[in-house]
Amino acid sequence: MCPVYEIQKPAGDTASSGHWGIYRHVLVFIVLVATLLTVYSHTLQSPFIFDDFGNILENGFIRIQNLSWDEIAYVWQASHPCANRKVANLTFALNYLWGGYDPRGYHLVNIIIHIGCGLLAALFFSQTLKTGWLAERYGPVRPWLAWGAAFLWALHPIQVNAVTYIVQRMTSLAVFFALLSMIAWLAGRRCWGQNHRARAIVYWSSGLVAWVIGLHCKEHVAIVPGLILVHEFFLFRRGHFQLNRRWVLIGSAAAAGIVLFYLGTEPWTSIARGYEHRDFNLIERLMTESRVLWHYLSLFYVPVADRFTLLYDYQISRGLFSPVTTILGILSWAGLLAAAWICRTRWPVFTWMSAWFLISLLIESTVIPLEIIFEHRMYLPSLCLALGTVFLSFDFLSQRVNRVKLQVAILVIVLLILGGGTYTRNLDFKDAVTLYRAELARHPNSKRIRLNLALSLNISGNFLEGGKLLENMAREYPDDILIQTNWHSFLVNVRKDSLAGESTYQHILQLLNKGYYEPNTDSPSLWKSARFFNSIGNHKRALFLIDYLLIDFDYNCLWFLKGRCYAELDDWNSAVQAFHQAWGKDPKDPPTLYWYGKSLLKTGEYDKGCQILIQAAQNPINEEAAILSRELLQNQCVKDSKR
Repeated sequence: MCPVYEIQKPAGDTASSGHWGIYRHVLVFIVLVATLLTVYSHTLQSPFIFDDFGNILENGFIRIQNLSWDEIAYVWQASHPCANRKVANLTFALNYLWGGYDPRGYHLVNIIIHIGCGLLAALFFSQTLKTGWLAERYGPVRPWLAWGAAFLWALHPIQVNAVTYIVQRMTSLAVFFALLSMIAWLAGRRCWGQNHRARAIVYWSSGLVAWVIGLHCKEHVAIVPGLILVHEFFLFRRGHFQLNRRWVLIGSAAAAGIVLFYLGTEPWTSIARGYEHRDFNLIERLMTESRVLWHYLSLFYVPVADRFTLLYDYQISRGLFSPVTTILGILSWAGLLAAAWICRTRWPVFTWMSAWFLISLLIESTVIPLEIIFEHRMYLPSLCLALGTVFLSFDFLSQRVNRVKLQVAILVIVLLILGGGTYTRNLDFKDAVTLYRAELARHPNSKRIRLNLALSLNISGNFLEGGKLLENMAREYPDDILIQTNWHSFLVNVRKDSLAGESTYQHILQLLNKGYYEPNTDSPSLWKSARFFNSIGNHKRALFLIDYLLIDFDYNCLWFLKGRCYAELDDWNSAVQAFHQAWGKDPKDPPTLYWYGKSLLKTGEYDKGCQILIQAAQNPINEEAAILSRELLQNQCVKDSKR
């Protein structure tokens, strides 16, 4: 039998804690701000790392020069690396406008967003506690519980990757708008119950807008409607509900619409295509996630700083007993779900926590072919864990500790421990070398982390240690194209050993011919090598590598570089074809427009070439491409028209 969740007044001195004025809320918020600034203060100088490079440093679409409508519209419409995350990319563009690539501005915005999420979490928790049986059960201590849960969530070290890892602003910003959406839903729900129908519709419309904005930060908040249903039926109604056919149809239609929008009319084909570039299949991913989800929970409830990491070397489940924890994970989740369903009316908080946690991870931890594990994915799921843990802890302590002040003291001690863990974890982000040393200490056998450490050492100028580490890896992994290409780059660019570099390059060609190439892992290094060969004038080698990459990746940048290589070889007919492909992928990219227009002029297509150059000359962001286009227009198109 499940324990009955009785509605009873908490014991102790709760009357004095029932009334909170606005000043006390402001004071607590100031404490939250000060605390978060303290535990994240030493991250302002943390450098760009990992995916920050592709999404920020190498993303030419964010390099706006002024705050004009044309430039904002350009950022919004451009096909940047994460084209669906327009709002997040717009914030990166504003950061670039105000501080270039100074990481302090990016980190400061991330911290401010996290503080905003902490405030919204407190408001969301407080509104939740004003509803139904929760108001009767926890009403006198509602402010303490709401703020306590918000502090618990915001200070937890599991949030570090979503805050300190700059590009994960996409996650925190999406959750910011998701919280706004759910708060608006709660406000509309209350107004509807009070027969203020017009006001309720305004709130719900505002919530819908906030949700859509969140979707343009990161797609995982598409699950917000599901979380609202979980909140309504498992928490507010304590599992007492009947399925309404109309709402089931509406919900199914909405879910289908979201799937079609992101995955197209053939979602399974899109998903299957993604697994072609992974070292695991769909079934293996699902089996592995059964273990990953328990790991996420363990990080929340055992938040030791040394357990947190950025790059996991997580073992893939190749079968139900490989490793044996796979079957244990699956069975334990089946048991937990069965228990949660059976106890849904008698133990609603437990059922609600279970459902919220699993549904909030439905997109990132099921069939979509993403990386297996990242801690920033817990930013949304941990909201239910924070509030639910505070609920259950308060109920437990109320039966054993009859003084609220003592309970608050226990909470403060827990928060100090969490804040200390967050501060300690953030120390790892001092610089890239420090980060990857810390990561390697946690995963000493990780090939990816060792390689990142070697590259970071070389970037920092420590060629002796970085080169030695890279050399050892090249010997240890002779068939790994990613390592061999980075070793080739070191030999040529740092050691200036052209003979050894040529030998390594020939070895890489042999690996390609033997089928050792893995597109998902090796393509970035081949792309880097192609750009290197183009820069030193070896365009034929660059073209060979580009054609190899184009087999799996039909990207604008590949076609553009291919066109540049042909242009340098004075093969303008081939250049036109390559630039045409690049232009088709991104018809607004300024360098593509300039070079496509120039190649058209070179091949005698003056009218089309001049039209393309006019578009490039009007571009508001890439000044260099605009200037070159105007010069070419003046020298070629204007003169030809006068003739």
